[in-house]
Amino acid sequence: MNPNMAYYALETKIATKKGRILQKAEWNKFLDCSDVGQFAELLKNNVEFAKAFDGMLYEELKREDLETALLKFKTLQIENLLHYLSGPYKEFIKTILMEADIRDLNLILRKITKNESLDGIEERFVHSKNYTNLAYGDLLSAGSVEQLIEKLKGTPYYNGLSNLSKEDAMKREFHIEMKMYVALYKSIFEKAEKLSKEDQKAVKELVGFRIDLLNIQWIYRAKKYYEISPEEMFIYSLEGGLSMGYNRIKKLCYATMDEFVNLSKQYLKNDFFKDINDTDISIVIDSYMLNYMKKNTFNNIGTVVSFIYFLDIIIDDLMSITEGIEYKVPREKIQEYLIQKI
Repeated sequence: MNPNMAYYALETKIATKKGRILQKAEWNKFLDCSDVGQFAELLKNNVEFAKAFDGMLYEELKREDLETALLKFKTLQIENLLHYLSGPYKEFIKTILMEADIRDLNLILRKITKNESLDGIEERFVHSKNYTNLAYGDLLSAGSVEQLIEKLKGTPYYNGLSNLSKEDAMKREFHIEMKMYVALYKSIFEKAEKLSKEDQKAVKELVGFRIDLLNIQWIYRAKKYYEISPEEMFIYSLEGGLSMGYNRIKKLCYATMDEFVNLSKQYLKNDFFKDINDTDISIVIDSYMLNYMKKNTFNNIGTVVSFIYFLDIIIDDLMSITEGIEYKVPREKIQEYLIQKI
């Protein structure tokens, strides 16, 4: 028995959470909402989502407020799971909370780049106040991009951003985010080295598979929508993939779009692009991730990691519903953009 992970208690807790989150009757009510406020009220009545709205003082919740609450929901869920972990296992899962820090750091960076006030920005923060390693009070005193980067010294993000200029921040936002994700996954794999061999294997499979999918998504978008050179695609690709190492990633970056599609199918044994048409690639990628997790069960730390990735999918779906409600999209059309099939 692992002294650092109360596995059976975690398994029961996660099963209970999933049951509360995935009530089909509730999701049907979500889809029938006529405005964002009505949708928010339904979420507030769900025992799992309710805590994300604590402290939100808005008289009328708007779409941006709701999206902030949903991202806080993920942070709170991870914090709750940390109570069942200790030692290197707790430290490992804490690294996944860095993703919320990346989101908030990006938010600060965008505001500073646009010379916008940082007043009230804390209301949009979704990071873990209990486990963050960033001094947000100090970061918010930065008056320029250069000052902000200087204040990141000693954090995992500094090396990747140390040469960042205001012009880079304005024109290369996607590149900056990728640099921070490189730091995230480096930290995840470093912390995983302290786990048991069985748990290290589960992390390599789950996180490595996720990295493969993210690299496919990144390179596809870089080729299709942005004028990004193969060299840059390669530099900003993530390391640690399960099926795609250095040489395969390089081939994908330097391939034509047709070659890229064929190589992706060959490497991951799946044709991601056969039904893509009007569907965003992120939906295709997340659907594949969901199917992978349904087919593969873990009796170790993989149970926790799978649940966290499941939360990402739930949040993406709820954000799609929020957007659909705001723009009066018919229910049937909203359902087409959901990863979970309702």
